Amino acid sequence: MVRLEKVTGENFEELIELNIFESQYPFVANNTESLAEAYLAVMSGEAYAWPFAIYDDETLVGFLMIGYNEAALEGPDAPKALKDNYSLWRLMIDKRYQKQGFGREAVRLALEFIKTRPRGEAEACVTSYNPENEVAKKLYASFGFEENGEMDEDEIVAVLKLRDEAADAEQAENEDRKVFELDDPAKAAPIFAQWVDPDTGIRSCLDGVMGKLLVTNPEQPRSAMAVIGDFAFVAGEPDPELLRGKPERWMIVVPQNEAWATLMEENFPVYKRIRYAIKKDTKFDRQKLQAMVNALPEGYELRKIDSELYELCRKDENYEDCVSIFETKEQFLELGRGWAVLKAGKLVGAASSYSRYRDGIEIEIDVAKEERHKGLGSAVAAKLILSCLDEGLYPSWDAANMLSVRLAEKLGYEFSHEYVCYGME
Repeated sequence: MVRLEKVTGENFEELIELNIFESQYPFVANNTESLAEAYLAVMSGEAYAWPFAIYDDETLVGFLMIGYNEAALEGPDAPKALKDNYSLWRLMIDKRYQKQGFGREAVRLALEFIKTRPRGEAEACVTSYNPENEVAKKLYASFGFEENGEMDEDEIVAVLKLRDEAADAEQAENEDRKVFELDDPAKAAPIFAQWVDPDTGIRSCLDGVMGKLLVTNPEQPRSAMAVIGDFAFVAGEPDPELLRGKPERWMIVVPQNEAWATLMEENFPVYKRIRYAIKKDTKFDRQKLQAMVNALPEGYELRKIDSELYELCRKDENYEDCVSIFETKEQFLELGRGWAVLKAGKLVGAASSYSRYRDGIEIEIDVAKEERHKGLGSAVAAKLILSCLDEGLYPSWDAANMLSVRLAEKLGYEFSHEYVCYGME
């Protein structure tokens, strides 16, 4: 999973070693220069800077810097758009990791950060790029940046107006709906019946346990989208209108077949990723799982996620996904299942139900970065699996990366196949 982390003494050395292709040198400053500029801007009191390292799971793949200008820039030709606005100041992806969607995902995360208004209100986010940098131009245009005619020295200025969320919501409510939520999941069942080895997210929606089913024709649907958490699964006849009607947030969209994949690639700003399916007929070795539980290091304890631990997970972005897909705490305590790892009363890891379907759960597991490689993940996951088996629930596993696959195999699961999915705004 791609994430942004603050630049610290721990990642600084590795960060300044990142590099781009020589042909890109005219377009992107090196990271040492960027960090120096951030320092000078903050010390001058004219601007504020947030430098971030871009990670894909544990791999450092790039650098991004967000700015906020608090004073007018000097010079008659300085871009006026920067005054009192946020900016995407720098973006670079190391040459080893380019063309894998990391730049697009980093921009998405940056805009999410900016929308929290960390330095106060602003009307826009501003960026600039070399006129010959077609890759940057297309990337920013796909997010809605528009060139405003200004130049920042020899770079073109582009501006993205920050949305008024309340006004957007009101406008959306007043528009004619083209996508509808199905009240009767049975109407979508034949559409997803063609899906080989359906994801548990689909089963959650079809079982009517959680999630929702979207269609463009509520009476005789020919295509459908199962939406649960940050995932959407599209099936049936490829329908661009259905994709346009998905929830207005970043999601991972999983296509049923190549026709859906082609529709997305040709008509929408998406980035392609690979996930890893795990077989759903695992015969677990209970003794082996119990041994993993018993191997929990001294000083740590396992506790079932109750009302108190639910609140701790909900408030901590590291563990929020363990409980947040459920609409309420009461729904999680009724339908969800989860165990936490605590050290001196502090939450340092959790394995829980990302989602629930009638006879099983989809596992979500997170361990604090500084506590990894101690066996905490395998211990808490094993405890969750055993508790599910005791209830007759199947603990399903789907992997975002090969580290997750390896942990699954350690627990007794078997790898099934790779599959394509798309990050989509």
